[in-house]
Amino acid sequence: MAIKIFIRPLFSSFPTFFVFLFLAGCAGQRPPEGGPVDLSPPEISSVYPEPNTVRFSGNHFSLEFNKYVDHRSVEESIFISPYAGDLEFDWSGREVEATFPSSLKKSTTYVITVGTDVVDLNNHNRMASAYTLAFSTGGAIDSGKIEGRVFDEKPEGVMIFAYRLNDLNPDTLNPMALKPDYITQTGKEGTYSLSHLAMGNYRLVAVRDEYRNLLYDPETDAAGLLPADVTLTAKDTLRAGMNFQLEIEDTTAPRLLSAQSSNVHHVVLKFSESLDTSSVLPRDFSIADTLSGSPLHVENVFVNLSSPSSVTLLTDAQKDSAAYLILVNGVKDLAGHTINEKAHSYVFLGSARVDTLPPHLVFATIADSNYVARQDEHPRFDFDNALQPLPVRGAFRLFGKDSSAVPYAVTWNTAASFNLVPDKPLLPNERYTAMMRYDSLRSPLGSHWVDSVQRFTFRTIDPEQLSSIEGTVVDADTLLADRYIVEAKNISDAKQKPVHVRTERGKTFLLPELLEGKYTLMAFQDVNDNGKYDAGKPFPFLAAERFAVYPDTIKVRARWPVDGVVIRLAPLTGLK
Repeated sequence: MAIKIFIRPLFSSFPTFFVFLFLAGCAGQRPPEGGPVDLSPPEISSVYPEPNTVRFSGNHFSLEFNKYVDHRSVEESIFISPYAGDLEFDWSGREVEATFPSSLKKSTTYVITVGTDVVDLNNHNRMASAYTLAFSTGGAIDSGKIEGRVFDEKPEGVMIFAYRLNDLNPDTLNPMALKPDYITQTGKEGTYSLSHLAMGNYRLVAVRDEYRNLLYDPETDAAGLLPADVTLTAKDTLRAGMNFQLEIEDTTAPRLLSAQSSNVHHVVLKFSESLDTSSVLPRDFSIADTLSGSPLHVENVFVNLSSPSSVTLLTDAQKDSAAYLILVNGVKDLAGHTINEKAHSYVFLGSARVDTLPPHLVFATIADSNYVARQDEHPRFDFDNALQPLPVRGAFRLFGKDSSAVPYAVTWNTAASFNLVPDKPLLPNERYTAMMRYDSLRSPLGSHWVDSVQRFTFRTIDPEQLSSIEGTVVDADTLLADRYIVEAKNISDAKQKPVHVRTERGKTFLLPELLEGKYTLMAFQDVNDNGKYDAGKPFPFLAAERFAVYPDTIKVRARWPVDGVVIRLAPLTGLK
């Protein structure tokens, strides 16, 4: 006897069933509710071969992560020292197996480094620090180690290139063409560790490798050197505190990009980079009519201080539509490179347009009424045109409390920029007003505004809100110049410029008039006496200046001076 089973439908009609499926589908697309966002970095949970394996004879290694990771980020973050050829990757879940293309060298320690660019799939969390796996095809593991830190605004992910110098001529080592023998990558705080190094001499270069080509690319990659090469010996297998600062090297000379006449007496030049204003002089510019050869005299010249790659020339009257050839010689960029001789000329057309526009203020340090000035402040004013010097003296009035006049002098930065320099330091915690009469500001041809006055108000610092840091720089190494600069940076207020002071070994330095906040301190040995830290050059090799960072952040509170700070520079002992 057949048994019939009747199933009652859940929905009495097709439309109702369709609506149910649609709503169920929508509900399934919702993200899971609740639970914190996973911010933990990916980690390597197991490896093959075991760390420090000796007499390894395999043809591959494997890594397993504690979470799912982006395959490409892993494959691009694996570095092998010495170089073992292009690897072949085979993925299975969270594990990757990497096969060597050929047999490994005999009696050699291999170091596999997994850099910090590895990210997980869910939230793109980066590895917190580089991972190193070492094994040897011989009977022993190399034990040398170099570690340190990169001090930079973005210290994470910087590559540390190490070149073994035993078989190289240090003078010919060019990181632009030669890949390193050992590699690692900095973690979140900029720390790094190169381990399992063979004994010998090493040159280290820290590189923000933008192209990921394991080469140094000038003017693209920020880089830094050590004060000297590093030596590892059986008695001294560890070199710690090998720290770097980074900077982008300027290797090219400035080029003249364009020249354009804005009116009958002005020519605006555009250069490829910012110029050293002290190198820009009228004698460096010559202009001649291309047909007659007649010279066009350059009366004056000024750099736009807010855009130092722009220069304005004041000339004699130009001929309308005449073709002029300008030649530029002698001007330099901020790195000291003199203008490129293959790009120092330009042809422009003269203009008959009359120069009737009066000078216009483009920048003033005290333009903001909330501006707080130091007592030794010298307010600066920049204009878009040159000014007649004599009338400027009568264009300004500086007043203090009860409208009392403050005597001052005028010092010129360029033909279009000057500072007001009070005869005496300004009073503390005082409100001041500067009045500028535009009708007294005249261009070289006499153009000016009519009956217009602008007021600038600002307040000087209240000493009761200030403090100071006092200390000494200790350096047992006396081989180089007894010349140091201490820099204090307010990390609580990014708008505050770093404060610098010069000092000598063992002598007391004082950083006065500091606003409240948390400060970092750095001292460096100013070997070339240029007033700034130099991170060195990879090729031709130029050592970096020695520096030290105070290990603790200093909290500065008003009226509570900080003293007894000691900044110690590491000696060159152990370096070569």
